[in-house]
Amino acid sequence: MTRLASSLLARRLYAAKLSPQRLLHHGRNMGNHLNRFYQKLPSRNTGADEQLHLLNEGEIGRLHQRQRLVMAIAAMLSVVGFLTYYLPVYRFPRLFPSIVLAIPPIGAAIRLPWAELLWCVSLTSIELYLLTLLNIFGAHEIAVATGFITGATKPERADAILQIGLEKKTMEVNRYGIDPFQGVDRRLLFLFNAVLRLKGWFANQVLRFLGRLLLGRYAVRAVLDFAGMPIYMAINAYSVHAVMREARVIIMGQTLIDLLIARLPRRELSSAEKELLYDTLQYIAVCKRDFHQNHYMLTKALLEFFYIPTEKYHCLPDDYAERLKQATAAPTALCQLIILLGFILDGRVSWRERLRLRQMNRLGILKESRADLKRYARDFLNGAGVDSWSEKYLICLTPSSQSYPQQSARSDDNPAGP
Repeated sequence: MTRLASSLLARRLYAAKLSPQRLLHHGRNMGNHLNRFYQKLPSRNTGADEQLHLLNEGEIGRLHQRQRLVMAIAAMLSVVGFLTYYLPVYRFPRLFPSIVLAIPPIGAAIRLPWAELLWCVSLTSIELYLLTLLNIFGAHEIAVATGFITGATKPERADAILQIGLEKKTMEVNRYGIDPFQGVDRRLLFLFNAVLRLKGWFANQVLRFLGRLLLGRYAVRAVLDFAGMPIYMAINAYSVHAVMREARVIIMGQTLIDLLIARLPRRELSSAEKELLYDTLQYIAVCKRDFHQNHYMLTKALLEFFYIPTEKYHCLPDDYAERLKQATAAPTALCQLIILLGFILDGRVSWRERLRLRQMNRLGILKESRADLKRYARDFLNGAGVDSWSEKYLICLTPSSQSYPQQSARSDDNPAGP
């Protein structure tokens, strides 16, 4: 029970993700360490510029190679952590004393392995710090390969890369009254997040149970203790993979938003059109059910571009789809473009987006299929941009445009008879 209790607590701390960004809250010195580590990383000249571009096979190959290297290092950190924890505990048990605490009301006593517990917490903290450095390295490699940072721009973009490496989720979209969890029971949301954070611990317990069931009374405690190691190897590897992927999404997304805003024609929106645009931004947030840096940047850019006053809280009305369907050509095309962008700007198309897309298809608001949306997301991640499909919507925003993509699509599908 001694080893089981201390191991369980350490793994709970890990599974609950003592968020790497919390390391920064222990003082400015930690932040300085991370910034110095970032500044010392080499910024090799890969030939990439600072414009959104299609990554060639060589660039993609280098990215995948770096990603595999970082994932392997992360998995090995988990192995080293397990061995560093368990081997001294089994080999030198006298170095890990414990105390017995009496519980007078029930006349019982429990054994508290305080030394082993401190050993667990210390090793977990070191592992988290090393993973943080690994995340920063991975985000830096993505930024260099995509041209987001060069030797000249590296210092000024340190904060952006460090935030990605620290997995710092921005909730600044709330400043504009956008709430991704509109209509969601907050208690259920808390329960869902709690279960999600403990999934690694639950998986570890399942492996322990299976090991005990298969080996019966001959199961050695060491086997049960090490049963969770493959899970945490996978968690470490997936964690850095997710950070590197998110770095790619955020870097590509911010560049894409800047290019899109530059192409939007200057036009004055009516109060009804501004309300519809605001509803569209809230619609995207409700579809995502999450906060994302790219959605915040898109919301900020559009509201500032069209001079739309911010609201303290903007609620998505129930008749949003019907109002969008009845809108005139230009605002409809703008909202269609924003919806499609919002679906892909986090780099993935979830089941919620697929469901919403089918609803929009049935209402005749969007013509794109699920395969189209997946292709748009894939092109976005590969740096191809959105020119191949966004042009038809941008054309409809010009004052001379008299139709929007749905109408032209319908006329193509149903040609007039002789």
